Amino acid sequence: MRRKKDLGETAMTENRYDLMIAGTGPGGLTAAIYGQRLGMNTVVFGDIPGGNFYMIENLMNFPGFVGGVPGAQFGATIFSQAQSEGAILPMARLESLGHKDNQFVGIDVNGQEYAAASAIVACGVIPRTLEVPNVDKKGIHFCALCDGPLFRGRNATLAIIGGGNIAGSEALSLSKFAERIILVYHGEKLKMEAVMRKSVQAKDNVEILLNTEVVSFEGEDQIDRIVVSTETGERRELSVNGVFMAVGWGPNLDILNISVETAQEGFIKTDNKLMSSFPGLFAAGDVRDTDIRQVITACADGARAATYAFEYLEGMTA
Repeated sequence: MRRKKDLGETAMTENRYDLMIAGTGPGGLTAAIYGQRLGMNTVVFGDIPGGNFYMIENLMNFPGFVGGVPGAQFGATIFSQAQSEGAILPMARLESLGHKDNQFVGIDVNGQEYAAASAIVACGVIPRTLEVPNVDKKGIHFCALCDGPLFRGRNATLAIIGGGNIAGSEALSLSKFAERIILVYHGEKLKMEAVMRKSVQAKDNVEILLNTEVVSFEGEDQIDRIVVSTETGERRELSVNGVFMAVGWGPNLDILNISVETAQEGFIKTDNKLMSSFPGLFAAGDVRDTDIRQVITACADGARAATYAFEYLEGMTA
C-alpha cells in the first residue's frame, strides 16, 4: 500500500491533484481541511468563502458558540482554516466536472483545466421557486440578509412563502426592516423548530397565514400583489412591496458531467462511505441524499468524504 506521505508527491504538476472538491460551503471546506491533513494535495472550487453561509444572519445551533455566530464570519473562518492547511482555493467556480483518462477533470469559469484522482461534490443547493403565473417578475428575493436592507425605512409589507426554518429565519430578519410581514404557508402548522416558531409568533409585525397557497403574483413592472387561496377555496389579493421565497432547495448539480444515481428529487445517492455510484466520486453536504441538512451534518459529511477518498486512493495503489 502506498505510504500516506506519498499521496501528493506527484500532485500539482500541471494542475494535477489527489482530491478535487466542488464547493466552498461547510462540507467542501471541511473536506479540504481533512484531505490536506491526510496528506492529499487538494484543490477547492467556489467563489464565496463559506458558500451560502453569508445568508445566515446568526448560526444558533452549531456547538461551541453560545448565542450563535454570524454565518459570514463562521464561513470565512473555515475558509481560512482550509487555506492554512495548504488547500488550493483558486476562488473560481467550476464550469464542469467530468472524467477522462482515469482522472476527474474540472474546468473553471476561466477555462483553466484541473485533474484529480478523486473528487467530492459539495456544491450545496439552490433555492426552489413556485410554478405559478408571473413568478419570473421582478420583486422576488431569496435572501433576507442580502435584500432585506433595501426595504429599510419604506414602511414596507413583505410576503414570505414557506413554513420551515428558512422561512422562520427570513421572517426574523425581515421583521427589522418591514412594517408588516405576511408569512404564507400551505400546511396546517409551521414546520420550523419550536424555538424559532415561538420567536416568529412573538413578532407583532408578523402575520401567519396557514392552509394558504399562492395562486399568482401580480404587478406591472414588478410584483406589487399576491393572490392566495385558502383550503376553503376563498381567494384573497394582498398588496406587497416584495416577496421572499423560502419553499425549499434543490441540488446544485449543473456542473456535473458524470452520470450518477440520484434520488427522486435529484440529490446524489451515496453508499455508507459517501461514494456515489461512480467510483472515486464522493458527495458531501446538502447535495447528498440525506435526511438531515444542517451545517453540522455537512461538516461531518466533509470529514467522512475526505477520509474515504483517501482510503479509495490508498486502495488504488495497494
